Amino acid sequence: MRGGKSFLVLLVIAIGVGAYAYFVESKRDVSDSAATKREKVWTIDAGKIEAIDVKAANGDLTRLKKNGSTWQIVAPQPMDADQDAINTITTAVSALESTKTVDDKPASGKPFDLDPPRATVSIQVTGDPAAKQLEIGSKTPTGGDLYARVSGQPKVFLVPAYLEDQLNRTTFDLRDKTVLKFDRDKADSLELEASGAPAVGLAKKSSEEWRLTRPVDARADFTAIDGLVSKLSQARMKSIAETEAPKDLKKYGLDKPQEVVTVGVGSTRASLAVGSKSPDGTIYARDGARPLVFTIESTLLDELKKKPDDLRQKMLFEFRSYTALGLDVTHGSESFSLAKQKGSAQPNQSPAETWKLTKPQAKDLDTAKVTDFLVNLANLKADSYTDKAATGGDEYTFAVKFGDEKTPKEERVTVRKSGTTVHAMRQGEPGAAVVPTADFDKVAAGLKELTGGK
Repeated sequence: MRGGKSFLVLLVIAIGVGAYAYFVESKRDVSDSAATKREKVWTIDAGKIEAIDVKAANGDLTRLKKNGSTWQIVAPQPMDADQDAINTITTAVSALESTKTVDDKPASGKPFDLDPPRATVSIQVTGDPAAKQLEIGSKTPTGGDLYARVSGQPKVFLVPAYLEDQLNRTTFDLRDKTVLKFDRDKADSLELEASGAPAVGLAKKSSEEWRLTRPVDARADFTAIDGLVSKLSQARMKSIAETEAPKDLKKYGLDKPQEVVTVGVGSTRASLAVGSKSPDGTIYARDGARPLVFTIESTLLDELKKKPDDLRQKMLFEFRSYTALGLDVTHGSESFSLAKQKGSAQPNQSPAETWKLTKPQAKDLDTAKVTDFLVNLANLKADSYTDKAATGGDEYTFAVKFGDEKTPKEERVTVRKSGTTVHAMRQGEPGAAVVPTADFDKVAAGLKELTGGK
């Protein structure tokens, strides 16, 4: 009997809750099915919006004005605006639709957080002296919509909840958060100055070449440098610590920065000083052209702390197996020359390419084996670098011609194997690359098989 009474009690409670949801909450939460007819809140041309005031739920009031095709923040103080964020607002308000009317003439807007509104967006359109203002209230109980109304009109209606993220924006949300401003495609120099370490200098020699200029003059890893420049151009502030020049740089670790990076574009320079870690794990930083202190992701500092060896080109050779035209090899007292030759052309086909040994005697070579050898040679890569190369050991010198047949390039690399250590010296570069022994052994074995040498 006791169990039966409990069941009846639960049933009565369930019916009561259901009735409340139907008769009370249904009047508030009127998120509807896809069949709900949407109505335009107003008719506005996004391209004619010339001013916007955004009052966020946190109390921030941000005033924006359009100057030509560019938006600027004019209050609370003049600053560059995030153009994408502003365009999101203009698109949202111009296409604004209500999903359903909640109440044409409610007694009060308080149940919907509209007296006063939680957030507002006011817009001024060219040719219309009267501003239009959208008042934003709370979310419906299910969270699918927002209560809203147009200022000066009593009707409360619903708009999709995703507009919360698009319209309820703080001043920080709306400001340009670019860390360093420079033309990424025209960047032609880079300097990295880490505390307690030698400065690293890099210069862009062409659209495909970066070169280390300090502390050594050597080829740089184009992909790594180009990626670092991209990360700097795309870096964004995570928060603002101070909007004015700080009186105490030590507070942010900016009296003695961990790192200072400078990007050059022609005669102009953009510098970023990176300080200490903030309480939330981001890093304090400061752009040399502005007084404010802001925070950045800690991963950017990791990228900036790379050492010269990390930025050097690891590949010993520029040529690839398919661009090689000829190869001269000296090993001890032996010398060998290999040359690519074109065979007779077949109808509707390109001339077949073959490889021959031309020195010390003429000999046809197995093209597949030559290709394997060239692939292994071209793929030799430095594990690290050393200032002083081995002075003795088994020595090989490779001189490769590659590229265009009429104006070929040539590169020369000398390799010394001493015990289990392999050092490679590239002509015109300091020190030596430390190469994996197993990788070079494949090259040496391939050469011996092709030439019959020692």
